[in-house]
Amino acid sequence: MRLTKVIPFPAIGLLLAGAALMFQCSKPTDFGADLLENERGEFGYTDTLTLRITVEREDSVETSDRTSTSPYLMCGELQDLNFGRTRADLYTLFRPSDLSPRFQNAVVDSIVMFLRYAADGFYGDTTQRQTIQVHRVAAGSALRWNQTYYSNQSLPVDELLGEVVDFFPRPRTNVPLFDTIEKGPYLRIPLSDAFGQEILDTDSLTLTSDTLFWQKIRGLRITAASNATPGAMLAFNLNNRGFSFIRLYYKYTDDTLTTSRVFEFSFLGGNKFNHFEHDYTGSLAENHIGKPAEDLLFIQGLTGLRLRVEIPYAHLLENIAVNKAELEMTVAHPSGANAALPPVNQLVLSERLGDSVRLFIPDVFYSLTTFNDFSRFGGKPLHTFENGQELERYRLTLTQRFQGMVDNTSGDLQKQTLLVNVFLQGRSAHRVVLFGPKSATFPAKLTLKYTRVR
Repeated sequence: MRLTKVIPFPAIGLLLAGAALMFQCSKPTDFGADLLENERGEFGYTDTLTLRITVEREDSVETSDRTSTSPYLMCGELQDLNFGRTRADLYTLFRPSDLSPRFQNAVVDSIVMFLRYAADGFYGDTTQRQTIQVHRVAAGSALRWNQTYYSNQSLPVDELLGEVVDFFPRPRTNVPLFDTIEKGPYLRIPLSDAFGQEILDTDSLTLTSDTLFWQKIRGLRITAASNATPGAMLAFNLNNRGFSFIRLYYKYTDDTLTTSRVFEFSFLGGNKFNHFEHDYTGSLAENHIGKPAEDLLFIQGLTGLRLRVEIPYAHLLENIAVNKAELEMTVAHPSGANAALPPVNQLVLSERLGDSVRLFIPDVFYSLTTFNDFSRFGGKPLHTFENGQELERYRLTLTQRFQGMVDNTSGDLQKQTLLVNVFLQGRSAHRVVLFGPKSATFPAKLTLKYTRVR
C-alpha cells in the first residue's frame, strides 16, 4: 500500500510558510478582474460538467511521534452500519524522569499509569462503557526509539500489564490529581506489581541510559473497546507533562530504615505511534469502494476512505476566465446514521505530485497562507435550506486549480484529477456519507462561474 507522510500539527506553520513562498502570487481571480477592458466578454454559469468520482482507500500515513510534539494519539473502536469497524491502537515508550534512581533493595507497593484525555481527538459515543488495556510488546520485538512508524504497522504483544473495565470516559471533566489543587481530565490505570518490581530490579547501568532502558522495557500497547454501537475513539495527550506519566510507589530500605518513596516515568522523549485498521465487511460502504460512484460517496479519516474526482472535459472549455469554481456535495443520511458520529468538520482538496507526494491545491494554500484558516476555501459542512428542506452541504473552492485544468493541453488526465480527503486524516476519525454525482435528490456537482474571452 502506498505510504503518505502526515504532517503533525506543530509542523503546519512551517508548511504554510513554505506554501506562502510558493504561492505568494497565486490569489484566485474574482470575476475576470485581471482581464484587459477590451478583452471582457459575456458572463456564464454552469453546473452540468461531467464528474467521475471514485471512492478509494486512503494511503497509509506516518504516525510516529519521535519528537513528542503530537497533541494526541488515539485508541478505541468504532462500529457503524455505514463504515463498518474502525480500530486504533496506541504504542508508546516511556523513560525514567531521573537517570539516577536509587532502587537497591526496593520493593514495589504499586505502579499506576496516568493518561491525559485530549477532548479534541474524541469521536463517537462517550456515554457508552469502555474497557482499556495495556499490553507489553512481546519479547523478541521492541518499539524502536529511532524508527519511523506508519499506520499499517503493528508490534506483537504478550503480557497484560493493566486494564480498567467498563468505565465512562470523561474527556472534559477536570478532577484533582493526588492531593493538589491542580485539576485536569485524565484516566488512571493500575499496572502489574510484577512489572513494577521488574523495573525496580533493573541494573543501575540500564537505568542511566534511555536506549538501554527502552530495549529492556520494549514498549507498551494501549487499546480500548466497547461492546456497544457505535463505540468511541478515545484520544490521549501523552506529551502533557502534568497529567501523563507512570508513577511507581515503592519501599526503600537503607540499613535498618525503611521509607516509602515515589518515582515517575515520562512519555516525553520516547517514540510513539498509532496503528489503524478499517474493516468494511457488511457495511454500506463495502460495495462502493474502488468503483465509479453514483448515488453515494464515502469519506473517512485515519486511513479510511477518500474520493478521487476526475473532471475529464475541463480542457474543452476554451477561451474562458474562471471566476469561481466550487465542488458542491450534500450530506446524505441513510438508514443507520448515528447522531454520535457527526460529519467531517473539514474536507480539503489535494493532488498527486508523482507516486507518493500529495499537495494541497493552490486554492487551499492561498486560504491557509493568506488568512491562516479555510475561510476562502470552504470545506466545512454548512447548514442551508433548499425547497424547504434543511441540508448540510460542503462547498470546496478550486477556482485557480480549475483554471489550470481549462488551460491543460497535455492530454494528461492526472492533471485534471483531484483528491477529496479529511484534513489531517491521521488525526481525525470523522467520516461522512454524501450524495453522489448521479443522485436523484442532491447530486454532487461542480458549479462554475466564468467570463468568456473574445
